[in-house]
This record gives sequence, structure tokens and C-alpha cells, in this order.
Amino acid sequence: MRVLFCGSDSFSSTILNRLIQGNRTLKIFSLIPASSQTGRGLKKVYRPPLLDLVEKLNIPHHSLPRPDNRERNPLKHWSIPDEFIRPEDDEPAPILLSASFPYRIPRETIGRFSHLRALNVHPSLLPRYRGAAPIQWQLAEREPELGVSIQELSPAGFDTGSILAQKPISLPPKTCYPAAETALADLAADMLHQLIPNIDSYIASAWPQDPSKVSYAPKITPLDLRIDPSWSYAKVAGRFRGMGHQHPLSIQLNGEPYQIQVELPDTPVSADFAVQNAARLALTSPGDLLFDRKLDRIALRLGPDPSAPPLLICAAKLLRAGGKGWLGPAAWWDRLFNTAPSVPGSPRSLKTFKVALDPPSS
Repeated sequence: MRVLFCGSDSFSSTILNRLIQGNRTLKIFSLIPASSQTGRGLKKVYRPPLLDLVEKLNIPHHSLPRPDNRERNPLKHWSIPDEFIRPEDDEPAPILLSASFPYRIPRETIGRFSHLRALNVHPSLLPRYRGAAPIQWQLAEREPELGVSIQELSPAGFDTGSILAQKPISLPPKTCYPAAETALADLAADMLHQLIPNIDSYIASAWPQDPSKVSYAPKITPLDLRIDPSWSYAKVAGRFRGMGHQHPLSIQLNGEPYQIQVELPDTPVSADFAVQNAARLALTSPGDLLFDRKLDRIALRLGPDPSAPPLLICAAKLLRAGGKGWLGPAAWWDRLFNTAPSVPGSPRSLKTFKVALDPPSS
């Protein structure tokens, strides 16, 4: 069977590698975004992991050029290889399979494949968590079950097609994104091993998505990790584990944004800090910071449970011109103390001084 595989990242790379290892009779052609320049001054080159895999395994492929300002989708002028349109007489109809592919596949391309043979691997239990970042948001929301859906590529919209296969998976509560991505990619590959040779039976039993259960997983931005004073420690931990590989946590103090490096509230050192500073923490409110010079940690009091352990900050970096890079707890606390506005009734002492996070509206 011929498979047109559209992908880009490590999730899609793991799936394709497992498919090849499990079924060497598949005839695969891969469609991949080309390498791109990233970072300041566009000095770094990003190569999609899937591109490395297909070159290593000598899989026929095409690298799509980067879209320019006039043409946002490079697929508009790309044509499917002839063998996918006219397979040999004894071959089953080909399949289009996409996983973490960054471009919308045109209606004309989908229409060249037989009914329900243009498919997408989506790492959530659709119709929940439609969108660009389903793994991140499932971890951020501390979902007890994640999952994979193999669904129809629908011209009507992203992640809206009929579902051919779906399977949940439970992961340990402290799982971070890299481990979750690998587990879900392995699950997807196992599902495809069953689906591809039996696709006709899966097509016959496909079912539509329930519109009453739709939720969304939009693209991650740095502001998704900007801590709000009212957040619980569970919410901070969820955001960190699900999204921290993309952007660091951050806070805003006195109108200034800082990236922060943290120890999560469920670590032993965080619990130790809470015990040794119980009396001081009892006087704080959500969003307050406390410094323990002996432990060399700054604690951020989170809401709404006053008995929950604080979030410990190990380092901070000012996100504007004039910042001095990463500062350790003592150096950062001194900077906060020297630049914070005077607060009536607040002692000007490094031992007892408190700095509150700006509210969300600032």
C-alpha cells in the first residue's frame, strides 16, 4: 500500500519510524517543511526531525519551501506524485496520513484520495482539544486521560472529521511534555499498525464527532506561562509540565516582566521551605514573594489554598533592554528591594520585605 505521509516534528517522526519498522511493505512518500532559519538574526537553522529520519532511511520525500508573505501555504502549487493517483492494478487504494503537519492540506489534494482515506493523527480524544497544541493543554489541565484519535481530514475545518479509531492512555501525574509526546506517538503507531491493513472495516465503522463536547487547544504563547497571582500551585505545575519546553514561566512585578526558573511546589525542597517559613507565609497573600537567604530561594505564594506549598524561584531574568541576564535569588531580591515602590506599612528590610505580583490587568 502507498502512503503519502505529511509531518514535521518528533511526534510524526516517531510514528513514521514505527510504521516502517512494523510494515516494510508500505511504499511511503513523505512531505515535509524545509529547514528554516530561526532565532535572533535568523542565524540558527531548524531542521524538522522528520527530514532527518527520511534522509537517514532513504525514503522518497519532498521538502516544501518556506511560505513568503504573498503565499502562506506552499502546498497550493504542489502536485501529488503520479503513483498515488494511479496505483498498480493489484494495489489497494493509497492513503494520505498527516501528523503534526503545519499547513492546511488543500481540498483538492484531499479529494484525490478515496472516501476516508485522507487521515490525520491527532493526540487527543476528539472532539476535545481540537487545535495546534493538544498535548500541551491536556497536561496543563491535568487531564486524567490523554489519548489519540485517527480522524478524517475534513475540508470543513481542522480536527472536525469523522473518527476511524480512538484510544485513551493514562500517564503518571508528573509526566512532562517530552515523555507524553513519546507515549502518544507510540500509541498512535500501534493504532495505525491495526488500522492500515484493515482500513475498510475502520471506514465502515467511522463515527462523527459530538459537537456538544468540543474544546480547543490553541497555539502556545509566552503569555500562557505568565503566572497570575490567583493561580493554584496545581495550575502552575500543569503549565510548566505541559508548556515549559516551549517557553519559561514568567511573572510581572512593578510593571516589569521576568522569566523565572523554578522548583515545582511538589518537590521536597519546596515542602522544606514551607515548614521553615510557615509563620511568614501565613502573613502573605497570593502573589507575594518571600526570600529565605539561608535556603537561597524566593518563594511565590500561590492561591487560593493558603496551606499549599509555595513555588520556589531559583533564578530570574528581566525581559527588557538593560537586563543583566539570569540573576540568582539573592541578586534578584536585592534588585527588587532597590527598585520597588514604597508601600505604606511595609517594613524596608530584606528579611521581611514582600513584593506582590502585578494583577492580570497591568
